[in-house]
Amino acid sequence: MKNKNIVMDRDKLMNLVCGYDYMGETNIIDVYIRYLRTKIDDKYGIKLITTVRGVGYIIKED
Repeated sequence: MKNKNIVMDRDKLMNLVCGYDYMGETNIIDVYIRYLRTKIDDKYGIKLITTVRGVGYIIKED
């Protein structure tokens, strides 16, 4: 929520969450975004997390 209305690319999210030296799966960000969408978007019927194709993700404020 600190970066609402700012597109966050996958690399930046990976570095913030896992650190620069993380050597695990490259789709971990996608997995956790899906998890958050299930918990927030699907449960409350809102589209808070939006994918910006080819760039990353954004949390939009109405």
